[in-house]
Parts: sequence; C-alpha cells; structure tokens
Amino acid sequence: MKNKIIILLFLYPIGLLLALLFILFRFLGRIRIVHPERFPHDQGKMIISSNHPSLLEPILLPVMCYSEFLRHPFTRMPISTPDKKNYFSPPYWRWLLRLAAVPIDRENRKENIKALRELVKILNELNGIVIIFGEGGRTESGKSSPTKESDFFYSPKRKGKIRPLQKGISSLIKITNPLVLPVWVEIEKKISKDLSDKMYFNSLIFVFFTLLRRGITIKIGRPVKFEGAREEITQKLLIDLLELADEE
Repeated sequence: MKNKIIILLFLYPIGLLLALLFILFRFLGRIRIVHPERFPHDQGKMIISSNHPSLLEPILLPVMCYSEFLRHPFTRMPISTPDKKNYFSPPYWRWLLRLAAVPIDRENRKENIKALRELVKILNELNGIVIIFGEGGRTESGKSSPTKESDFFYSPKRKGKIRPLQKGISSLIKITNPLVLPVWVEIEKKISKDLSDKMYFNSLIFVFFTLLRRGITIKIGRPVKFEGAREEITQKLLIDLLELADEE
C-alpha cells in the first residue's frame, strides 16, 4: 500500500510530465523513433534490450514506455537497470528511484546476483517490463570497455558497434522466458566523456540539456521469444541489435 501511495503521489505525476516532454521533443524533432508500430503493448512480461552509448538511456527508455505506465501504473511501470554508482549516490534520490529501478553494482558479484533475483521476480510474478543494457556499461566509456577496436562487434554496414554482451542478460531471458524487444539508440552528436561525467546527471537536467542540443534516434526492433542455450541467446540478441543499428 505504501508503494502504491508513493507511485500515485510522486511517480505518476513525474511520469506524466516526462511523457509530455517526450511527446514535445518528438514534435520538435529532437527525438526520432523508427518503427514505433513494433512496440508491443499489453503483452505481459517483457525485456527491452538496448545498446548503451551514453548516460541518457536509463532515463530515456523508461519514458518511451509512458503509455504502458500511465494506463497501468502499478503493474506496467518500466524498471530500468542503471549503474548504482551513477544514479544511486545521493540518499535523497534513492527512496523514489528505488521503485522505478533496480541498481546494478558491476563490481560486486553478490549485488549482481541479488539484482538478478529481483528482476526475475518483477518479470515472473508481476509480468513487468525490465530495461537491460547487456554491454555491462557504456559502449565506449565504461570501466570494462574493450581497449582495442577489434574487441567490439560491428553491424554489417558498420553503422553501429557494441561491446560483448554480459552473461546476465541471457540468464535472465532463460529463467523468465519473456518477450524481448531489441532497441538501438543513436545520438546525432557524440557526447564527450568529460561532459557526461562532470554534469550532475542524477537530476533530469542532463537529459533535457542533451536532447535540446542533440538529436536522439530510437530504433525499435521486432519483438522475439528466445529459445536455446544461453550462448545461443546471447549470440542471437547481439545479431538482432547490430542488424537494427543498420535500419533506416
């Protein structure tokens, strides 16, 4: 009951405001969505799997699901999986964000297992929506990023590149058997690491500042149900994401 009150009093108004801003940015051409008709509405448990070029995606992609949340705030609130150190540092922010996100501590294996169990519960018991960044960090700025260009995977037309996907996402898919929606995010003007790291992105100012100055393209792939071993799931998802990068 306490969580429902918080959702109604705080998260729902915030979600409504962000939805209006999202629509405004689309109208102004700052956000472009390719193949919006592919987004599956009211389809039960779902994982949205995206590349991770910047700090924007953990906030931007949940807002993309605004119609699900506004119609079903208690069951269809998209749960993001941001890096714990980036988004959960200020204590005054945690109590609210904790209902809309499961933080990932990429340097703590026990915390990762705990987060995985929580995501399994959200998907299996609540038929929820979970947003996952399988690279385990930003494509080029994460601490565990590949050090050589040859360590990246490239799309057939070389329009996109991605780090190797972590084992956790295939484990989550294997355990929960959700509908998986591949999503590819492109930022027209590259955000420098210095800008993204120094800006106070725990507030939404960073997101709005970036969207006003740069165009964002969100490519929505075809929803799919994965079968097979974890390695097969990882490989197929990687291929789906890279093929999506080349779509127009």
